[in-house]
Amino acid sequence: MQLMEKEAAEIWRLLIPPRHWLFSDELPRDEFIFTYRGKIYFVNNDGSVLSMEKPACLELMKLGDLLDHLVFSDDTYDFDDNGIFDIGTILRHMGYVVPTDRKQERGTYLIEIVNTLDPDVLVTRYELRQVSFVFALYHAMMRCRELNEKSGWESEHEVKEISRRTDTVLLQ
Repeated sequence: MQLMEKEAAEIWRLLIPPRHWLFSDELPRDEFIFTYRGKIYFVNNDGSVLSMEKPACLELMKLGDLLDHLVFSDDTYDFDDNGIFDIGTILRHMGYVVPTDRKQERGTYLIEIVNTLDPDVLVTRYELRQVSFVFALYHAMMRCRELNEKSGWESEHEVKEISRRTDTVLLQ
């Protein structure tokens, strides 16, 4: 799966189980709202992320009510304003744990990561075996975060592609 062309909201939808999604039918494709561990996260069309405490009356709110609550809330956290721009670092801040549903199909995934500031210099490629796609994506995001940190945040590593390996062994 090519990920460089995907909107940030699409990548978040791959990571977050649908039971956590909010107002998915009312939002454009490039925006996403979800709950996780007592907070609500807002992924904007430019990829920026905001969070706030989950209101007690969330179940009674409509999208407009929630957005009004966001505007007037004193407990919002803007990741961009705090120098946090990559999904891996946000996942770490959230305390994200990859779902381990046994029903998820496992396989071998090839991961390719590029530095978007200098894509010709170094491409990181590696393979993960017997994992779900969600785990492979999470691992790749965390690897990007690690590479960005090692560069002193002078690089912007992104997942270019995650592909499932479909090699078959011929029996003789």
